[in-house]
Amino acid sequence: MTVQLRGVLTALATPFASDGSVDETLLRALVDRSIEGGVHGVVACGSTGEFTALTADERRLVVETVVDQTARRVPVIAQTGATSTAEAIRLSRHAQSVGADVIMPVAPYYEALSVEETLTYLRAVAGSVDIPVMVYNLPMATGVDLHPDTVGALAREVENIRYIKNTTIDMAQSAQLIHNHGDVIETFVGWDSLLLAALAEGAAGVMAGTANVVPSELVAVYDAVNAGDLEGARKNWAQVYPLIEAIMAQPFIAAVKAGLAAVGFPVGTPRPPFAALDPDAAARIAHLAKTTTMEATMAISTATGKQAVRRAQSTAGLLQDDDLPPAQHFIDGAFRPGRSRTFIDVVDPSSERTITQVAEGTVEDTDAAVAAAVAAKDAWGRLTPKVRSELLHQVADRVAENADLLARLESANTGKPSAVAQDDVAQTIDTFRFMAGALRAPTSAAAGRYAEDHLSVILREPLGVVGVVTPWNYPLLMAAWKMAPILAAGNTLVIKPSEQTPLTTLKFAELVADILPDGVVNVVTGYGPVVGARLAEHPDIAMIALTGSVRSGKAVAHAAAATLKRVHLELGGKAPVVIFPDADLPAAATALRAAGFWNSGQECGAACRVLVHESVADEFTQLLVDEVASMVVGEPGAGDDVEIGPLTSKAHFDRVTGYLKRAEAEGVRAAIGGGALEGDGYFVAPTVLVDVPDGAEAAREEIFGPVISVETFTEEDEAVSRANSVPYGLSASVWTKDAQRSHDVASKLDAGTVWVNAHLVLANEVPWGGFKGSGYGRDLSIYALDDYSRTKHVMHNVAR
Repeated sequence: MTVQLRGVLTALATPFASDGSVDETLLRALVDRSIEGGVHGVVACGSTGEFTALTADERRLVVETVVDQTARRVPVIAQTGATSTAEAIRLSRHAQSVGADVIMPVAPYYEALSVEETLTYLRAVAGSVDIPVMVYNLPMATGVDLHPDTVGALAREVENIRYIKNTTIDMAQSAQLIHNHGDVIETFVGWDSLLLAALAEGAAGVMAGTANVVPSELVAVYDAVNAGDLEGARKNWAQVYPLIEAIMAQPFIAAVKAGLAAVGFPVGTPRPPFAALDPDAAARIAHLAKTTTMEATMAISTATGKQAVRRAQSTAGLLQDDDLPPAQHFIDGAFRPGRSRTFIDVVDPSSERTITQVAEGTVEDTDAAVAAAVAAKDAWGRLTPKVRSELLHQVADRVAENADLLARLESANTGKPSAVAQDDVAQTIDTFRFMAGALRAPTSAAAGRYAEDHLSVILREPLGVVGVVTPWNYPLLMAAWKMAPILAAGNTLVIKPSEQTPLTTLKFAELVADILPDGVVNVVTGYGPVVGARLAEHPDIAMIALTGSVRSGKAVAHAAAATLKRVHLELGGKAPVVIFPDADLPAAATALRAAGFWNSGQECGAACRVLVHESVADEFTQLLVDEVASMVVGEPGAGDDVEIGPLTSKAHFDRVTGYLKRAEAEGVRAAIGGGALEGDGYFVAPTVLVDVPDGAEAAREEIFGPVISVETFTEEDEAVSRANSVPYGLSASVWTKDAQRSHDVASKLDAGTVWVNAHLVLANEVPWGGFKGSGYGRDLSIYALDDYSRTKHVMHNVAR
């Protein structure tokens, strides 16, 4: 009996899966959460664990799982009270045999025992094992309240009764145990709201169901008391007490489970006979749980002055195995293995761990997909607009039905905050619905007699097969921006998603396989120099459409030239944000909080290059820095308020941090941020660069990360000239209250989209595309339909 219990012990909740069974995976995650939070032990099958609602087999399973997951990192206490002495003994012996460190019997709930009968029961159970025993005094449930002197006498009589969990609001009773019998038994208080009082009184520790929700916060209270810092303990306790009080005021188990759900652990609701929680109480507890846990992972670390990464409290992850698509290509309506039999790792950028693998496509795989698309193109192109429209509406409906799955998959693969991933899915749905409607109202020149005795008819026809290459920053949404108009116009397609972020494109194909005819949509995963290059050069591809870097665009255009196929390119950007002295500066700073850092700045239209008039530059910069200072950086599962996730890959992380290091070497100063954040994952602090000279690398090249540079100007013409001086021309914005100036300056900016007093506001009804190095062709709107179709003039001689 070498174990020595002290400190905060988590009375583990028992999570239930959707089918009502014990969720072993989530139970293991709860164990890890508590241990990572610093607790000193965990309790299996305690009252918080709903032991009275579990079968004996389930109780054994819970104890075995908890013991296995702790892996001797902390002691395990197994609650073994039962409906009979014999069953309690069987459970106790089982707990000892699988490695529990302490057993904790409670008197049977189902019949009223006298004090003497209870003592007889406790002696028998303690005598059945040779590990330490913790007596569980729970008078509110058993009807028996063991007096401190009775407990002391029992501990002197039975050698292995070493601890007591005293679950009563009577602090005086616990004080008697601590001071009068501390020589033979250690007291743990089981009434969560008495935690600080009990520790200050000298209790060995506390056993708390609320430690499921706030383990590190309760450990901080214990550590402060243990260090003699009562003032620090009171401050820590004041932060967590409103949540403790709210949970204690409600049906306890349901309240703990509501708190766990709020911090990322959906552990289900209590089993009967335990009471459920009303919605208002659940909402209050959820709010308090989120805000309390945020106190421990504040956006700005007071110790370092740097932004810290908020980590997901759950280790269960965003995905289950059946959420993942098959690791194969999708060709001719089915998933098919790759010819190479080699695979590419798909990495979670928050943790740097491999999520899954996908097939590494070959030229032969690509040719097979093109052949399937060619075989399907005539039948698909001959469908009436009404039929194609109805099918695309079904696609939109299917995406909507699986919106949560697709958003989680996108977040896991790209690191996107949940708000960004959810927005991507919502915009995907809207894109398909818009194109489903637009294809039924084509815009073409009217038929007419433009030459004497001849009737001209202008037709819009499909191109045939379109090859699509999509980027890693918006895998699903950019696929939709391409696929929806391509399909609406009557084409079939082969799409190559980024090898880094292919999962939602594959899942999309899986979800809509029963809606679209075989061969209409084909997905080949792999690398650009193999699959992308083959699409660009393939003689049966009528058009290649790419969203990506300027370098990729040039490579595709060069390869496509050999077969004179049409090319649609949406490339990079370096959006200038021109702020005049009369602008609403707070509104501009607030807008850039989203427009500059949405998707961690991995956005080709991001408001990344500010040109602000020198007279208001200091004021605006401070407003922007204040906005950035309160941004929450974190993993996708760390809360709905996370705004900045990791960069998508290690290579891109190195690229962005390289820009920041070179900027510093050039004398550019980071007013906030400026580098990588500590810990796992590819996190870069949201950054505002100042003292940026005209022509600096950071002001001219697309960094494509959470970085905004701030330059100043004196004259309007200077601002326009410098805004247009970069090789990109995708988007820009003008900030002024002068209507005439806004129209005039917008007309002079060399960008495909110019916003006035806004930035990065998009709609499916209006086109998106750039000038200069940002490419050509238009996404969204009816202009995209025009891009993916060809014009045919049929002239009839009607002379008589």
